Amino acid sequence: MDTDIDMEREGQVRLRAYTIWEREGRPQAGAERHWTQAEEELRAEGQDRTEASAASTADAGTTAEPDGSAGGESQAGIEASEG
Repeated sequence: MDTDIDMEREGQVRLRAYTIWEREGRPQAGAERHWTQAEEELRAEGQDRTEASAASTADAGTTAEPDGSAGGESQAGIEASEG
């Protein structure tokens, strides 16, 4: 399983490095630098996605009421007392 993930990651890095190489005008040298830059860019994008996902998950846990209070717990208490 790790091999599939590693191969997928390598393909992503390879494509990004190629894109960087083309963007720079296809220079004769710099392959290692392009590869490193591609890894760094993908790592940074992955961290951005992870942080955004964590933030949206945290936001989904509470619902703001018009008065500014968090409605999740208070609404559950109301429903429990009605039943």
